[in-house]
Amino acid sequence: MTKRDFFRIIIKVFALYLLLIVLFNFIPTNISYLTFEQSIWPILIILGSAVFLVLLFMVLLRKSDTIIDVLKLDKGFDDDRIEFGSLSSLEIVKIALVFIGGFLILDYLPEFLHYCYLGFKKEISATGLSLFEASGLGGFQDYSRWFISGLNILLGYLILSNLGKFSKYLVNLRASKNQNP
Repeated sequence: MTKRDFFRIIIKVFALYLLLIVLFNFIPTNISYLTFEQSIWPILIILGSAVFLVLLFMVLLRKSDTIIDVLKLDKGFDDDRIEFGSLSSLEIVKIALVFIGGFLILDYLPEFLHYCYLGFKKEISATGLSLFEASGLGGFQDYSRWFISGLNILLGYLILSNLGKFSKYLVNLRASKNQNP
């Protein structure tokens, strides 16, 4: 594998991670904010930000060679090739999916556990969460963030538990794209 191929894979994995974050974190979280704000400006800002992030995903996915050229990522190395031993493209995709699934779990597990604790505390406390009301489990927005963090943990788990199926699908998708230009 050449250095250019390696950086192309890294940029595309980052683009996939960006898409997952936009779909399962940014959009649902900001939609829950819209329930409190009935003005047009927050809606336009959130939609504009979401469109910008999706466009950034598309640019990273389709123009990775241009990004490598502009940033000169493949220049300044002694050797043009990276030797991964006997790693195939399927195994490299599996490693990338492990990172994505692991990041999803590690990013959202603390928030999910925090909301689980607050929900448990609210249920068993006779007086409610009077001490924690400002930062605790207070309304729809907090419950939606609890749901979103749980959904991201579930998504990370599904990626890790179905690693073989996802990696074969992504490699076959790339192979079929190369055969049908």
